[in-house]
Amino acid sequence: MMHFYRPSARQRIVRLLAMLALSACGLTAHAAITCSIAPPSAINIAYVASTSNVQQGSVSATCTRTLAADASSVTLNLGANTGNNGSGQGSAVKLGSAKIAYSFYSNSACSSQWLKSNSGTYISVPLSMPTVNVPVTSTFNYWACIGSQGLSSYTAGLYTDAVGLSLLIGGSSMATASIAVNLYAPAVCTISTPPGNLTFAYNAFGSSAVFAGTSFVANCTNYLPYTMALSPVSGVVAGLQYTLGLSLAAAGTASNTGPSTVSAIGNATGSATHYINGSMAAAQAGQTGTPVPQSHTLTLTY
Repeated sequence: MMHFYRPSARQRIVRLLAMLALSACGLTAHAAITCSIAPPSAINIAYVASTSNVQQGSVSATCTRTLAADASSVTLNLGANTGNNGSGQGSAVKLGSAKIAYSFYSNSACSSQWLKSNSGTYISVPLSMPTVNVPVTSTFNYWACIGSQGLSSYTAGLYTDAVGLSLLIGGSSMATASIAVNLYAPAVCTISTPPGNLTFAYNAFGSSAVFAGTSFVANCTNYLPYTMALSPVSGVVAGLQYTLGLSLAAAGTASNTGPSTVSAIGNATGSATHYINGSMAAAQAGQTGTPVPQSHTLTLTY
């Protein structure tokens, strides 16, 4: 008579658990690679109505393999969602109920949209980890692009958004982060306090150059780049030659008036004091009579 061995229910469960344990062992090599994301660069833009704007940002990811059996070379994929105010494939910053559209791209030409939900588009970088337990860092670059938009009816202020990031190796999510997007709009720049007159106290044939200066106040939206220029940068008054220059944060001197053109960026207070400096060279005779004032133009461009 033949006898057949029939395992008990308990034995079958033990065998099943053993099989699951063996399957899990096959995943430990990949799971032993760990990654983290450093805080990404925030996007801070002062947007001038009916213009285009591009700003670059970056984020670094650090990964470590802890087992020799792990792959020493992997491809890191970084994906982005549409943010808190997104719709379809587009993103938007928001103030109250008003929205301003923008998008993230993986290139500075703003031709390759970076969006995880956009058919699985990622920014990918190779990462080599030749040594176990030694962290390796790679950097991803991205660009926020804003097309021309009219904002005549929009409330001036800070429009915000937050875009979620996901770092993947293969199909496995390794880390997450968020990019803050801050857009000040509509961005404007004005001179609230104009410069005063420059008056030189000059003695004929003086042994040293004479300095004269004045200041003015520029009111420019936070993060808005602007440029100031003087024209002309020299002149003659009462037969005495002089030169002019600009400085951003402090008055110059007779020997250092500064350049004729300077650039600045609007600050959080929206107000900045700048200076016009003048120098009249030494050993000039000058002319008698009533001096005729000379005019110069200060131009602010943004």
